[in-house]
Amino acid sequence: MSSCANANLPDDVVIGAWELFYHAYQRVTLEGSEEAWQLAAIYYYFLSKGVKRRGKPSRILTQPIPVSMLTIIEAFDVSVMEVLDKTVRFIEIIHSRKIRRFLDYIRRIQESLAVSCIIFKKFVAVYCEIFTEIRTGTSNCPSSHELLTLLWTSFLVMKTRLPNDDLISNYQMMFSMLDHFYTEICSMKDGIVHHLNQKFVNRLLDTDSTIIRALCHRFGAGVLDTRHFYDHVYKKMDKSGLPTTWNFLEFRDSIMTTTKDTYDEFLLSRGSIDERVFIPSADNFNSIFRVTYEFQSSNALKRSLATGKEFIDAEFLNQIQNKQCLDKISLSQQKSGADRVSLAREHPRVPPAEFSLEIGSYPDDENASETNERLKRIIGNWELETSQLTKVCEQMSDNPMATLLLKRDVMTEKFEHKLSTELGEPSEHSVLNRYHHTLRLQLEQLFMVYIEKIIVAELKKKVREEDLLNVVRREDFLDSVFCFCVELILFCNNYLRPFPWSAWLCDIHPFHFHKVIDLMINHEKSLSRTMVQHFNRIEENVIDYYAWKEDSPLWPMLVRCPFSHFQEFGDDWNDKCELVWRVVNTYSPLKFTPVKKDQALRDELGRPLVPNNQSSRTLRIFLKRTLFTGARRMQELTDRVSMGVRAKSQCWSLFDYLLRNEPLIFMDRHLDQIILCAVYVILKINVSGTTFLDLMAHYRRQAKDAVFVYRNVTIFSEQLEENGKVSVNTKETVMERLEGPQKEKETVNLIRYYNLEFRDRIKYIIGHLDQASDEDLLGMPLPTSYGLLPVRVHLTDKLSIQMLPKTAHGTTKQEKIIANLEANGVSFELQPGHNVNTVAAD
Repeated sequence: MSSCANANLPDDVVIGAWELFYHAYQRVTLEGSEEAWQLAAIYYYFLSKGVKRRGKPSRILTQPIPVSMLTIIEAFDVSVMEVLDKTVRFIEIIHSRKIRRFLDYIRRIQESLAVSCIIFKKFVAVYCEIFTEIRTGTSNCPSSHELLTLLWTSFLVMKTRLPNDDLISNYQMMFSMLDHFYTEICSMKDGIVHHLNQKFVNRLLDTDSTIIRALCHRFGAGVLDTRHFYDHVYKKMDKSGLPTTWNFLEFRDSIMTTTKDTYDEFLLSRGSIDERVFIPSADNFNSIFRVTYEFQSSNALKRSLATGKEFIDAEFLNQIQNKQCLDKISLSQQKSGADRVSLAREHPRVPPAEFSLEIGSYPDDENASETNERLKRIIGNWELETSQLTKVCEQMSDNPMATLLLKRDVMTEKFEHKLSTELGEPSEHSVLNRYHHTLRLQLEQLFMVYIEKIIVAELKKKVREEDLLNVVRREDFLDSVFCFCVELILFCNNYLRPFPWSAWLCDIHPFHFHKVIDLMINHEKSLSRTMVQHFNRIEENVIDYYAWKEDSPLWPMLVRCPFSHFQEFGDDWNDKCELVWRVVNTYSPLKFTPVKKDQALRDELGRPLVPNNQSSRTLRIFLKRTLFTGARRMQELTDRVSMGVRAKSQCWSLFDYLLRNEPLIFMDRHLDQIILCAVYVILKINVSGTTFLDLMAHYRRQAKDAVFVYRNVTIFSEQLEENGKVSVNTKETVMERLEGPQKEKETVNLIRYYNLEFRDRIKYIIGHLDQASDEDLLGMPLPTSYGLLPVRVHLTDKLSIQMLPKTAHGTTKQEKIIANLEANGVSFELQPGHNVNTVAAD
């Protein structure tokens, strides 16, 4: 609070920023300086009030900030670099609807700082070349520190008026402005003229050269390009706010304050960092004139202004020093309209470099022993007789222990029997059967350990005993927990079966199973990164395909509570689902766009459209997960085909409309099939030259099951009949589809499905999207993953890198099983004439 008072922050800003900081503090562990995180919350509060929600992004805020950011940074005693680093992380933590715009805004501020950082280093060298040192100013002649501050501030004012804030344009404008000011200063007969370096003046006279030519030759710039910039750009630029006279004797206050006030006004309207931070203090200013001095402008960013303590962010420093963030002329800025969408063929994006970087070596053999050891630590020395589970159950009015033990015995027996029968009636005393029995014993313990963790944790939350017993005795809940344990056991022993093998074993639909994944992860913090990644992939498989199968429990739930009844997800993160059945927590592999806490949607009689029950909460969470997955897939695909902002918004608006209002289009289909069709139709309405085959070529680089997605699209057989072909019933409801007679289905490729059905279903909405203004379109959200998925890094517009897990295996499954057994201390010899293939894992 003292820092806020020193910065003269208004009370509403302090209260609003503190609420944001406390909200982030409750959700995650904020590592590092607490003052830096509080300052990041203040900066985020300013952005949330000023960044445009919709439409074309603006370079200024709709609501100016009340105090300069540099003043606030100085009051909090942190570095500029730390503020930017923490603000980016804070934006990802809060994860509002405008996260993309916030991150883009911060990125532009970082790029502007990077450009100024490099330009200022050259600016100091040019200043020392053409001006001499005057330590103390007089009434008619400023000091060297005052003159450099005035010239640099004038440059920053002109920099804000450049159409392209790139390095070359700034470099040329610096020479143009110095030529302009130097010529005016030379016309003075006294005062500031004493700053002129006589060596430079004599060199100009001896060579009969212009100032721009001399500077370009001296500092390695292009003379023709700089002269062209001066004649055709600089001369036409608005020069209001720059000094119009250099007579310091009469107009000293006006000269020093006009430029400063102009730049200060821009800073408040832009909300950016004051780039005068690079100017050395008056006490240390004379050091720039030393011959041996090498000025490091980046030091001003990594040190706090008050005490000088350093903050080292290697990534951002590397970007500044290597100029990697200065390539600002993107393809989307050069083109507009339909050209921005059709750039895929001219400038296709490079696919991610699929080097075997072996993140965690998932799921290779060298990690099998590690995950197995971690599994053993999770189970520990757990025994039923001395466990907390026994004590807690005995204290309950209706002891559920008998139900739990019966479920454990039945399911583990079924598990062992299933593994054995897959081998083709092997001997009861074979090594693999003994190994299966060992897995069963582990599974029995792990199941009871998880049940204990869940029950104990829920009792600590003061959950009513009656409610807890109702959940614990539910068959689908116990089957889902057991299914999770089966997957964990098989994964940790490198004895994998393709999902949904475990779900069919437990007689549970994958849609029900995916609901307990977060709950299980939340109750066991010892799970490794690769374990969580494994369940994350399962969860994505469910969202992609299995949840949309015709026999999925999703469809009866949608009959009672359609997706269209749920409000648009907004800025509030609060998502209260406190039942033990589903817990949304910060450890979840997926992060979602938050939901507004507005008034509940109601019908004409005042009744809520979305009932407050478990089904509605489950659907709401599933909708968020689907939107997250769809946004991530669509974002990557549209980046590959170089779509513009408007085209991306059209794609997302179409996808959101289909998900909420036309859910039948997803039935028995893969999520990516609808995304591909949606992207293609937007390409067509924007008159793009990209064909469907071109789009699939891009998609193959981002999806491993691209062939299945393309060749297996479900469609009714009656739609394929040449005579008497049945048109698509676009008014059919989910209930009518479920209660109607079963129709024969066939699979076709994606192009044929697009022509037969997809176009008919989107005829109504596509016309509105084509004519809609930018403000009426939904901006595509920017999903954020917190370390559980490989993250794609776009180095430039044409190069992106993604660290991928190693998937190539040089050994067979049989060899893997044997190697895993031997690693766990099991040795055996095959009997003569025994074929290894007969005992191979499926």
